[in-house]
Amino acid sequence: MSETISRTVVKINGFSLDRPRLTPLFVVIALVSLLSLLFVWSRIEAINLEYDISSLQTQIRAGQEDVRRLRLEAAHLASDSRIEGLAREQLSLQLPAPGQVIRVN
Repeated sequence: MSETISRTVVKINGFSLDRPRLTPLFVVIALVSLLSLLFVWSRIEAINLEYDISSLQTQIRAGQEDVRRLRLEAAHLASDSRIEGLAREQLSLQLPAPGQVIRVN
């Protein structure tokens, strides 16, 4: 046999104080809101990381250009013809005469 649980319902001016339970609905709404906020936060973080990556790639390209320029400058500064010209002009050095070279073993 089934039992019927009777509840007393209070009515004031036609307004019933008996409300359906809204707790499950509020829990679902809170979870959906939380998941939405989590999704938006993760997308914002992803976009910020993309900006950071782009900035770092720009810095890497600038650094690579500096390395290329410095290697070119080092090759120019170490060239034999440049060093020989500076030795002749600034230090007044000359090639040795054949009798001035002494070989040491």
